[in-house]
Amino acid sequence: MAPVEQPLRCLAVSVVLDEAGEVDGIELEAFLNHVAGRHQWLSTTEWLFVEPPAEAEERVTVPVVMPDEIAVRAILADLTNDPQRIVFDLLTTPAETRKWRWVAFQVAPNAQGQGRFPWERFNA
Repeated sequence: MAPVEQPLRCLAVSVVLDEAGEVDGIELEAFLNHVAGRHQWLSTTEWLFVEPPAEAEERVTVPVVMPDEIAVRAILADLTNDPQRIVFDLLTTPAETRKWRWVAFQVAPNAQGQGRFPWERFNA
């Protein structure tokens, strides 16, 4: 029997664009480290698995996945921001979680050939 995955949340986080119109990755990393903690999140620059939320209006967002309990902490920490950066969140389905594991493996390949999330690598 396969192990049960820890519940994950996918957050739509609005981003700051640099002068070239690209996502400012350094700023995004600093924001996520502040609200969620270092090594507690994983992001892509494209909405690969779910459509961008309609609630994002005109803001550019990226998907960020993290454990459910960390997501709650991040959402609460973001409540004091004006405007709030986390515009939408949803619990990932098992299929989406497997796809996020694939992304994790692409970010940090390992000899076992299994994707490990940053919080699994650094908290182990």
